[in-house]
Amino acid sequence: MIRTMNRVQFLLLAAGVVAIAAVAVSVVHSFDVFWQLQSGRYMVETGEVIRNDLFTLAADAPRVEHCWLHDILLYLVYLVGGYAGLSLWKGLTITAGIGLMLVTARLRGSSLLAMILVVPLSLLTSGGWLERPQVWSFLMTGLTLLILESYRQRPGRMIFLLFPVALIWANLHAGSVLILPLFLAYLAGNLLDNLVRQRKFCIDDWRRFVGGGALLIIGAQLTPYAMYWLRTLRGAPGLGATVDSSGERTGPITQLFNMDWTPTSFAQDPIFYYLLAVTALILLLTFKKLRGSDLLLLGGLAVMGLSLVRHIPFFYFAAIIVLPRYLDMIGAWLSRFMGAGLQLAARVALVALAVYGFWTVYQPLYQVYGPFNTGLRSWHYPIEATDFLVEHKLAPNLYNTYDWGGYLAWRLYPEYQVFWDGRQNSAEMFRLGWNVMAGKPDWSVVLDQFRVNTIVTRSLTIDTGQKYPLLDRLVADPQWHLVFNAEASMIFVREASVDRSWLLKHRRPKTLVDESVLSETHLMLSTNPNRYMAWWEMAQIYYKRRQFKEARMALEQHLLGAPRPVGPARDMLNRLTQLGV
Repeated sequence: MIRTMNRVQFLLLAAGVVAIAAVAVSVVHSFDVFWQLQSGRYMVETGEVIRNDLFTLAADAPRVEHCWLHDILLYLVYLVGGYAGLSLWKGLTITAGIGLMLVTARLRGSSLLAMILVVPLSLLTSGGWLERPQVWSFLMTGLTLLILESYRQRPGRMIFLLFPVALIWANLHAGSVLILPLFLAYLAGNLLDNLVRQRKFCIDDWRRFVGGGALLIIGAQLTPYAMYWLRTLRGAPGLGATVDSSGERTGPITQLFNMDWTPTSFAQDPIFYYLLAVTALILLLTFKKLRGSDLLLLGGLAVMGLSLVRHIPFFYFAAIIVLPRYLDMIGAWLSRFMGAGLQLAARVALVALAVYGFWTVYQPLYQVYGPFNTGLRSWHYPIEATDFLVEHKLAPNLYNTYDWGGYLAWRLYPEYQVFWDGRQNSAEMFRLGWNVMAGKPDWSVVLDQFRVNTIVTRSLTIDTGQKYPLLDRLVADPQWHLVFNAEASMIFVREASVDRSWLLKHRRPKTLVDESVLSETHLMLSTNPNRYMAWWEMAQIYYKRRQFKEARMALEQHLLGAPRPVGPARDMLNRLTQLGV
């Protein structure tokens, strides 16, 4: 019976990994992927490493392309397999990283049952499953922890493998700075364990361990950008936006309005806080057998996750490795009070619970991504708008929404330079671009300053689905004309930049802006119904069109999701109620 249970558990674990691969291999939908493709193409074709912001109107701004090797590999994958190749690369890399976590957990002696219980945690990292260099950091974190755990169990030359890992990782992604804290967690944990066990503050096989750490630091320095790794490591605690005592967000402007650098909050990610409490309880119950390295590893990654949303996945990955061993300890203690029949029943119940938990988290991902879907999420990018721009040779310079700069650079460079893109590191350019996108009082002054004649814009922000205020400014300004609109994209041209007869032929009514806004709300909500501002934009358009039932439905969804419903939404609800809707 035990052998049968083990086989069933192994098959369930394998099925879980395959299921993860099925949704991780999904359509390309990252915005950063295109400026990385363009960077890779430029470096392959010129043989030069990028030093300046070549593809934007801030071309003289210095640029550290820390993920230069990723860019080149991404471009080569594209040349071989197109967008389908990028989908496969992403999914298989993510799955390999999760597989390494499970292998490491098994190396620690964890049971299959305990591993099945923690596998659902891997699905909680899906917010980072994008065609971006961070997936290398997922993989390299797993590889680093596997090396450290293998060395901990059998000290030897394996520790020197950290040198090539650090070397490759440092040229793939700036997240490579994580390798040193991971190493230090094991170093300090080893010292702590020996102090408790032997009353000696020492390191087992200290020459190799310290030598491996020294080689790690040397390997991480071998990049085209001297000292960048150390500068990033030193500045890592201050990265991202923070929330001050008044509740206002503060931080570098290039990160302040970027959802990747959002401070963690309970309202935004309650599951993370619940898991922290559960983890603390598990470690407390097994405190007498707690490894120092496990405590430091989980504690350090928890602190990182509490600071920024983008760091939370690394805590989940470490939990997959660390927690099964302690769950087994708790299970072994509880089994002392159970007979054989009750133990079997408990095992079956826990497997059923794990399957239910996995399916609960998995089902929404499956509905959005489907199984092994490859290619490009076309509505996510201004494909038709770019075709129109090229066909009609619209006048430079361009202004574009922030997240579309990469795609436009990929399609249009060197004939056009974009205003900005997703890796803009010029604080001044970011501030000016944001002022235009947000429709600030100086929006037209900025466009004049950069001699912008063509604007390629989407309708809504990617995080909450709020309509860009710039659209209202363009609709009200007589010198800007709508000449193209599709399901999620629009092009406006400055009247003086085009021939009068061409403009008369291609000018479209600005009332069509609402069509693109409404279309994109439906598209965005189909992939993430939590974009509460998209519901609000939808409600306003339906109300304007006197489609009151549809407006009421959208408004109710907005009020359910909005953290702080604003007065206009309440006013609309009252008006609809008075109308009997």
